Amino acid sequence: MIFYGSNSSQLKSKLTRQIPCANCNESAKFNVEVYGKYAHLYWIPIFPIGKTGGAVCTNCNTVFEPKQMDHNLKLEYQNVKDEAKTPIRHFSALFIIAILITGLSVSSFLDGKNSEEYIALPMVNDLYEFKTEANYYSTMKISSISDSIYFKFNEYETNKKSGISEIDIPKNYEEQEYGYTTKELQGLFKDNIIYEVKRN
Repeated sequence: MIFYGSNSSQLKSKLTRQIPCANCNESAKFNVEVYGKYAHLYWIPIFPIGKTGGAVCTNCNTVFEPKQMDHNLKLEYQNVKDEAKTPIRHFSALFIIAILITGLSVSSFLDGKNSEEYIALPMVNDLYEFKTEANYYSTMKISSISDSIYFKFNEYETNKKSGISEIDIPKNYEEQEYGYTTKELQGLFKDNIIYEVKRN
């Protein structure tokens, strides 16, 4: 179940100058309060959706909503509303999303750079993740290096990249070795057949 909706928090509270109260007909100060409304997801603010508020007569304690205010009180309320700044926390979820996207982008970029370096300077036990001809995903692991780079292939495939960890088990690899040159491996990486190289 997704919990979403709207909420508000106080942005500013201020006492006005002495002005006539439409309820008690006395000249009194009003406590004007302005609230910032925001949409939330799982109670984390996503973005602001406006400001609202009211004013309380300090003489008779009558609460006035904006539509009930006379001209003088409405001017005071509008001044306080204009002064009230929307806090950064009302954008919390957007900042979190932006940070996650940036983190994933940086991680993806670094993984790509690491893979290029690992292919150029291979080591035994490097794990190569690749896309099969049938559009599945599997792995091959460097077993030895001599005139060529020799791999043992995983006998299993998965239909999603995230499933690689489930099939990367020592017993799943064939005993037979297959050799590649560094140039061939770089070509497979350039063509996105090999999409990531991992090194422990």
